[in-house]
Amino acid sequence: MTSRVPRGFAAVEIDRVDWAAFRVLGGGAHEVPEALRRLVAARSEDEAWEAYWRLENAVVVQGALHSAALPAVGVLLAALLDELSADARDLVLELLRQITAGEADGDEVACGNGDLGPRCRDAARKGLWLLYRELGTRRRETAEAILERVEDDPVRLAAYRERVRGRT
Repeated sequence: MTSRVPRGFAAVEIDRVDWAAFRVLGGGAHEVPEALRRLVAARSEDEAWEAYWRLENAVVVQGALHSAALPAVGVLLAALLDELSADARDLVLELLRQITAGEADGDEVACGNGDLGPRCRDAARKGLWLLYRELGTRRRETAEAILERVEDDPVRLAAYRERVRGRT
């Protein structure tokens, strides 16, 4: 008997969020759910990049995080459980890297969200093993960059890096 893994994890996460309660650069986050859906559904490199830029220039802009970055982390982690095209998976991880490297935008600090960077990293830590799985793929460097920011156990990270690089 084979078990079937349900699909659409990212879609469930997108639908669970009240996006109107979050901000992006320039205002409300009402366009974020559609951009996330497009990224997850992208079948070509062009489709993936188009969706990525709608997010990268909204939830995180040159390292400055806006409040919609926090729920986006959960969606992006859930997407790693879905069947994504290689280009979509590359950019899901790249967006996670951008978010986990970011800190709160000045407007977010003024709204009392000065801890947005650490909160996004805490949220990403919930998907730690999904990130470790990516160490064995073409996305290794991106996964390592994320893990360097979210992994609390540097000894474990070093052990997995050695294993992936074939030194043990």
